[in-house]
Amino acid sequence: MKKSLVFFCLISLLCLKANAAVTDLVNLGLVSQLVEVKYISEAWLSKAIADTAKTKLSKDSAVIYYNDVRIQLDRIIFQLTADMVEHNSVRIYHRLNTYFTTHRFTEHEGAAQSVLPYVRAFNDLQHSFKTTINPDKRELKVELLSAATMLSVVNTGWTVLKGIREQRGKKVDGIVELLNNLRLNSAADLSKARK
Repeated sequence: MKKSLVFFCLISLLCLKANAAVTDLVNLGLVSQLVEVKYISEAWLSKAIADTAKTKLSKDSAVIYYNDVRIQLDRIIFQLTADMVEHNSVRIYHRLNTYFTTHRFTEHEGAAQSVLPYVRAFNDLQHSFKTTINPDKRELKVELLSAATMLSVVNTGWTVLKGIREQRGKKVDGIVELLNNLRLNSAADLSKARK
């Protein structure tokens, strides 16, 4: 029952957004940025693979661009996860989230130094994402409403919420679970989902 209610609400929200004027997504923090990269990249590759008018070379190029973004995203998520687990602390996640929300460092110089490598890596990711994948937003909104993509959004959202609920009191484990759900699917998995 809860899954169907969440699914219905999500479909309604996306339908309303699809009819609204095309605007950039509001930055809500680190997770907001990662969600945007994940869903837009996966929708873009799914559409490129399914496009029968594209040549094999064009589809192979799309997979290469997608995998470049995927590697960069995995590097950030895996390193952030490893650092949080190693220190058994979510402090670096909070610092990054604050930076990506406000675009400034609010703590001492040492805190800024611990976050700068992540900021540089994320800037590289954003550059690759915007120069290679950056699709037409009007077309993308229609693609995001497709049944296969919507099912993926609902399942991922449900998994994240369930994981967070199960990890209450274990902050590092909860954030690690959240970040792992924001990793991009493999190109082969997206190709299978379209068939």
